[in-house]
Amino acid sequence: MTNSTNNAQNSNCCFSHTFWTWLLAILLSIYLFWHWQHEHGPAYATSCCAGASISTPVAVAEPVAPFSFTASSTDAFDAIGDVGSISWITKSADLSAWLKGGADWKITGNASNVTITGSVDNEEIKQAKGAEAQAFFGSSVIVDNQLLVKTAEASGPVAITAPSSAKLYFDTGKSSLPADASQTLAATIAWLKANSNAKAIISGYSDPRGNLATNEELSKNRAKAVREMLKVAGIDETRIEMRKPETVESNGDLAAARRVEVSVE
Repeated sequence: MTNSTNNAQNSNCCFSHTFWTWLLAILLSIYLFWHWQHEHGPAYATSCCAGASISTPVAVAEPVAPFSFTASSTDAFDAIGDVGSISWITKSADLSAWLKGGADWKITGNASNVTITGSVDNEEIKQAKGAEAQAFFGSSVIVDNQLLVKTAEASGPVAITAPSSAKLYFDTGKSSLPADASQTLAATIAWLKANSNAKAIISGYSDPRGNLATNEELSKNRAKAVREMLKVAGIDETRIEMRKPETVESNGDLAAARRVEVSVE
């Protein structure tokens, strides 16, 4: 009797243990199946984190400020922004030298527009300076010439006697006009405009270095450049005489030798 009772109790115990074991196994299976269906669990975490660990942040380049500049007869050339597309930027020193021709000249602008301010003695100088600036910056840049012409009182009375010979000094091997050409010729041009019977005499020189024939051609081209400037200023070509000097080459100071002289008769 006692053995039967013990066997029955053992049987009930084993059944209960097996039941709860299977129940837990079923519940665990359902739980794992649900996670798999919803992309949870260790496998998904591994793939997710692995993908995140190899991602690299994309570098974002800082925007480059647009180009702008300012320069004057008293201050140095100053520019900011992207200069990569500015073709004349390598000649900024020439621009600074050009500005020395006026006591209060100033240029400001950007890649497509520039403005010139300051004062000049007459309208001819203003127009000549505007043309020089346009040639420097190129046709793709709009030049706003706001140079102010001084009044007669400010610039003084017109001379009643012919001005002395004007001398323009050129760089070695160059025939382009010097930066102060307009200022140097201002008195000559004013005299020619006030005296319709007067004419300009242009003579070109060079320093003694190099080939004589080459120097003669260079002197001629320098004289032609000055003639074109007088024509732009409003002097008729019939009143301009190109007169070759007895000797093209000039001794003494080399810088002084590379010149064109303009006198009036």
